Amino acid sequence: MLTQEGSAIRQRRIRKYLSANHIDAAVISDYRDIHYLTGLLLPKNFPALMLLETEGGSWLAATTDEGEALVNDRIVYEWQQLYTMNPDPMRCLQRVVEARLKNAPSVKRIGWQAESLPRILGETVANALHPDEWPAIDDVLAGMQMRKNPDEVELLRQAIQASLAAYTAVQKVIAPGVNELTVLAAGKKAAIEKAGEPIEHSGDYRVGELGGTARNHIIEKGQMYIIDVQSEYHGYWSDLCRTFVVGGEPTELQRSVYEHIASILADVPNLVKPGGSGTQLWRAIDERLREHPHLAAKGLIHHAGHGVGSRVHEMPDLNRDREGIFEVGNVFSCEPGAYSDELRGGVRLENTFLITESGVENLSVYPTNPIPTSSQR
Repeated sequence: MLTQEGSAIRQRRIRKYLSANHIDAAVISDYRDIHYLTGLLLPKNFPALMLLETEGGSWLAATTDEGEALVNDRIVYEWQQLYTMNPDPMRCLQRVVEARLKNAPSVKRIGWQAESLPRILGETVANALHPDEWPAIDDVLAGMQMRKNPDEVELLRQAIQASLAAYTAVQKVIAPGVNELTVLAAGKKAAIEKAGEPIEHSGDYRVGELGGTARNHIIEKGQMYIIDVQSEYHGYWSDLCRTFVVGGEPTELQRSVYEHIASILADVPNLVKPGGSGTQLWRAIDERLREHPHLAAKGLIHHAGHGVGSRVHEMPDLNRDREGIFEVGNVFSCEPGAYSDELRGGVRLENTFLITESGVENLSVYPTNPIPTSSQR
């Protein structure tokens, strides 16, 4: 779980920004950002609202007052009647927010999340606090979240371990004649068992293609099976990729492309440093891919990776067309890949890295081998 100590650090950071920009308070409406600032992970299918005063206290309105949350006051709205979910949870939340703000002093400037604050809650806040200005703070929070605290990194490590357990499991079932859904089921079961609780696990489980969800489809000998998976653990995500040859007998071309891409991925810690550019890294990977004769014409046809955290895709971006700058505290994935009919699909390999003061750590140490364990017996 996120710690109260980590949440206190994050609240101090956002309050420092609010104070410097003469913002009196902020309303936080995205459950992921409430988690980030309070340490409490709320159900994603129910609305909630947090109000954080720049020079004062804070309160949180949600479906429960259970669990630790770094706020001064907790307000609960009724989400069910006789164990049947209320059909209007947003209006239930609005009523308790309206009551909490009754007779509250006016503010001049209030920060808000333009991407997530529902209009009904925005109007309730406006009618109670009468702010003159509504500066959006979405980009501020996103910028903060690029630099992970230790408690965040620990959750990311746990999410990664769930995905790695999935790779160990899927290799045991990958074989000609197996259904893609069977492979997905094996991966999901292993990820949940590793986490020790129900978690989300999904991703690209489609054989012979760049990506796509699992189908009711039989895999065939000689196809390249790209399995690019995401697992969520306590609100934080992993994003990893491995590629296997169905039947365990790669062609000379498949093996040489695989080894070429694996060598590029292994070199990523030497290519990244604070202040470096994600676009430059994309170009370096594109150039390295083109050194292989089979890849010389195409190079890298997609992004090279991205930040990972409470969202599967965060900044910094490793993209030809959108810049990202590396900082200490970034957790990012890197995923060189190449695709062609001759490869019978393609090869993509992805690890997740943490930028520290002393270098770049691979958080997802795991073998890169195109031959699944089911074919090594």
